[in-house]
Amino acid sequence: MSACLVRPFAAADAARVNRIARAAFAEYEGRYEDWPTFIDGIGRMADLAASGDLFVAELDGVMVGAVVHLKPGQVRNAIFPDDWSVIRMLVVAPEARGHGAGRLLVAACLDRARRAGAPAVGLHTTPLMASALRLYTAIGFTRDRDLAPIRGVDYGRYVLPAQGIACALAMLAEASEREGGLPSPR
Repeated sequence: MSACLVRPFAAADAARVNRIARAAFAEYEGRYEDWPTFIDGIGRMADLAASGDLFVAELDGVMVGAVVHLKPGQVRNAIFPDDWSVIRMLVVAPEARGHGAGRLLVAACLDRARRAGAPAVGLHTTPLMASALRLYTAIGFTRDRDLAPIRGVDYGRYVLPAQGIACALAMLAEASEREGGLPSPR
């Protein structure tokens, strides 16, 4: 069985994080308007470490994913209230999907949100990102509003109230113990 762990980002991780982000989004080429500009921005994911908690996932010692957590009060998109925690840019390398890295990265963000006392955790995503959306909704995130399309792609805002964080963390831990399974919807 492969060992997956999550740790804080280090400056030396920047190039690999950026490559993983580009690879994770490559399947959406042709779906977003002005793809070259869009993927260029995605490919600078490591820059987000300056404004939030960037975590990386390693599978058997090889970096395979990353995510950013914004705690309450950190600069964020205006679609999220200032007192919420926010999950941004969950990415897992295509060849490493299905080994629990995404679940562990989301759990790291939820744990930070819980410790920060956030009244809610928010994120935005699109139905195009079906695997991530299944994960989020299985642990209790609900779509609370439609957002303006991003480069021609429909997005929605999803929220998990603070009272759901402990349950979501338990579901993620259980799914990780089963290795490979998504949490059952609550």
